[in-house]
Amino acid sequence: MEELKILNKRKILKYIFLKNNVTRKELSQVTGLSSSSVTRLINDLIEKHLIISKDKVTQSLYGRKSEILTLNPSSLRVFIIDIDVKNTVLGMGSFDGNVKILKTITTSRNIEEFKSNIKNFIKLFNYKYDYVSFSIPGIVNVDKNIIVTAPNLGWSDMTLQSLWAEDKAVFDNDSNLCVLAEKFFSEDMQDIQNAMYVLIKDGIGGGLILNGNLYRGRYFCAGEIGHNIIVKNNFKKSLENFFDSSLDKKESLEDLALNISYIVNILNLEKVIIGGKITNMSNDFFIKLKDAINDNVFVANRENLDIRLTNFNYEPASMVGACSNAVLTFIDTII
Repeated sequence: MEELKILNKRKILKYIFLKNNVTRKELSQVTGLSSSSVTRLINDLIEKHLIISKDKVTQSLYGRKSEILTLNPSSLRVFIIDIDVKNTVLGMGSFDGNVKILKTITTSRNIEEFKSNIKNFIKLFNYKYDYVSFSIPGIVNVDKNIIVTAPNLGWSDMTLQSLWAEDKAVFDNDSNLCVLAEKFFSEDMQDIQNAMYVLIKDGIGGGLILNGNLYRGRYFCAGEIGHNIIVKNNFKKSLENFFDSSLDKKESLEDLALNISYIVNILNLEKVIIGGKITNMSNDFFIKLKDAINDNVFVANRENLDIRLTNFNYEPASMVGACSNAVLTFIDTII
């Protein structure tokens, strides 16, 4: 009975995290629990300062009101480390998934120097936090907590413990975190079963949602579109090595569009979301990319395919996803 109570608490917290503002009645409908059971669980979570009761809203024409429940932002603090090849963005996240950017630093390939730079920054401003969450530009085995490889950084077979041993820490691939952020918080993704997030940074990655769930692949390499091989003039290189990072060459646009269309055709995707450096480009560039993708997609796929830019601009989707990763990990520890 106690174990079931714990599971129901976690289910309620996860639902509130994903929906933000909910009522007790809604929680009862979603969980299948009686109103009295939901009330007992909610009261317990309020006493533990995990949930707060907000404004009242009118529920009917007769003026009947019901409280709005939301997560208490201050009950969890997440220090976020969003790593890219050249720069790393540091931020702070809260229990409700909101993220604030603190600083951008140069990414050192020397892991000890990299850690020292971050710890000095934390010490300088005396930041307090409960979890550290990393966004990694590489292959992450989340079952064994190992960075299998981050080739553009020269990191391989690195354990989470060696990356950050002092605090509770989580990490995941940056593209996976991006697609999870979209799945969790974008309204148009709520009913989407099959989607891809294409992340264009110093490398090119992809995060996949298949049948409604994050798909990592057997060896955690799914979605690595940037490592597709391009052959030109009898010369072979990966897509991300051929790709012009300035995004101003027609050839680069066509290469990217063609590779995205392959994934759409193979997996019958409903949505493709593109983020990263492309958000700094003109809308004309995105329109051309979108048209080029559609030109190469099988007509039956094209009719039901939506292609758009990320909904996350100032706070990158990878940072929002990293915060969410820590929040959900924390919820799974609540008893």
